[in-house]
Amino acid sequence: MNKLPARPNSVVVGAALLLGSALALAGTWALGIDAVESNGARVFFIVLWGFLAWAAYGGAGWVWLAIVAVFVVAAWSGLNQPSFTEAMRAMPAGGALAQSFALVALAVLWTPTARKWFASARELRSQADD
Repeated sequence: MNKLPARPNSVVVGAALLLGSALALAGTWALGIDAVESNGARVFFIVLWGFLAWAAYGGAGWVWLAIVAVFVVAAWSGLNQPSFTEAMRAMPAGGALAQSFALVALAVLWTPTARKWFASARELRSQADD
């Protein structure tokens, strides 16, 4: 069986940033910085960012699509606010920090080096399935 090439730094950094998103949400929640209205939603996003970090580190190239989907949903919910300013004010500090980390992770995971590595990981998985 072919072995996956060494994981590039861009993938490690991207996965770490996604894990940072989960930790930012958990930390601001635990420290009481954010007045969380829905504990279930906070737990969901902590698990989501943690899972995406694990998936990116493991070679799942679809992670960038999931990050884009989260941003599309966030933008859609912002459109439901009376103004952009109100939408930004309504965002908890942990959510803003988590989305900032995720946006940087998206850019890092979209670098040519990371995309090549994800493609080789996908190729190895498909060869293993044959």
